[in-house]
Formats: sequence, structure tokens, C-alpha cells
Amino acid sequence: MRPVFKVMLRWALSPVGTLLNTGMLATLLLVKGVDPSSALFWLPLAIFFGVAAAYDINAYVVQRRKGLTSSQVNDAVFERLWSSPPEEKEEEA
Repeated sequence: MRPVFKVMLRWALSPVGTLLNTGMLATLLLVKGVDPSSALFWLPLAIFFGVAAAYDINAYVVQRRKGLTSSQVNDAVFERLWSSPPEEKEEEA
């Protein structure tokens, strides 16, 4: 199961994933019957794509600044999501 989630995460974290998710949002809006010539169709797409693109650009800049490859970033995110939360230690007063 872990390899499947790693592939899905790699696609979700890539700019291609942003385009695919935007396309799925457009498909959902069309299925729901939203008129493609109305602002109700294009506004959510523009907002979603703009925010997702900003996050992608920011992540790419940080990734390059730290000298990491896409695989290293994917592995770090996966381990953070997949692993159990660290146990909190009680502070002794």
C-alpha cells in the first residue's frame, strides 16, 4: 500500500498534479451543471489554480534553496504523513 501512496503523493506534489486537480475541478463543475460561460465556472478555477500555483512555486524555490531533489521531498513528506505522531514527553518541574 505504501508504494501506491508514494506515487499518488508524488503526483499530488508536482505541478502536473495541480493541472490535473484543476481539470478535475472543472469536470466537477461541468457535471454539476455550471455554465462554462459564467463567472461561477471560471472564478473557482482561477482561485484554485492561482493558490495551487503559488504553493508549487514556493515549494520549488525552497526545494532548490535546500538542494533537495523531488524524490527527497516526496520521501520526507511521505514519512511525515505516514509515521505515527511523536509521543509528547512530560516536562518535569
